[in-house]
Amino acid sequence: MSTRGRGANRSSNPYRFSFDFIRRWEKRLTVVILVGFGVGAVLVLAGLGLGGLFDGDVPDDDPRWNLVWGLLIAGVAVAGLAILVPLLIGCLMGGLSIHRFGWIPGLLTFVGILGTATGLALDDGRLPDRLSGWLTPAGITTLVAGVLGFFLVGYLARVPIHGPAEEPAWLRKR
Repeated sequence: MSTRGRGANRSSNPYRFSFDFIRRWEKRLTVVILVGFGVGAVLVLAGLGLGGLFDGDVPDDDPRWNLVWGLLIAGVAVAGLAILVPLLIGCLMGGLSIHRFGWIPGLLTFVGILGTATGLALDDGRLPDRLSGWLTPAGITTLVAGVLGFFLVGYLARVPIHGPAEEPAWLRKR
């Protein structure tokens, strides 16, 4: 447990991590996303450029096309991991900032997002029969369980969870 103590300074910061710690990690994860997308885009563009140079001059069965495919696949993989890894870290640390068991709803939320997205993107016959049809509903169920878990650990940690005290300004009639 931290030296701050569980009840110390709870009125100004109801979380387990300080606002500076949260802000630092938010900046780090944002940099990982931006750099990963940049590197992924460079790899994809290099693959497309090389493929454009090969097109018409290099036969389709030439092994040099493997380099083009390697660059394209590497670019998509780097860009995908640039989203998935910070999302996983954000879900886990977001839960841990609320409660010591907050990583559980964080992990459920991540798995739910991943399952729902995979099921929706590939549900049209591209998935094997053992995954087809149930991946999207299972992902949605897991996502809902994760969100409800966040409310539960927030309630247990006495983190204030409430809506706005009054209507937002854009909803008020003039």
